[in-house]
Amino acid sequence: MAGIKQSREFEEALRNAIAKLGREGEDRIDRSYVEEIGQQYDLDPDEARKLFVKSKGDVWKGELVESEGEPGWEAATLERSPSTGISPEDSSI
Repeated sequence: MAGIKQSREFEEALRNAIAKLGREGEDRIDRSYVEEIGQQYDLDPDEARKLFVKSKGDVWKGELVESEGEPGWEAATLERSPSTGISPEDSSI
């Protein structure tokens, strides 16, 4: 099971990856990509998938795309990407 620090680092990496996908005009993240990010934080694929699903609403918003051939999900469609850094519209500075 992932530790708290490991989980937070994984979630931060997800935020960055999802933000990058959004900047590139993508609205989908594949399960294999989530698992790949998890590997970078010593998470097994099952743990990475569970943490990704658990982070819905906090790290990402959207819907899971059910897998046709195997149980579970194959991707997630993203409603909006989290912003990282400072937005040009941010006038609070």
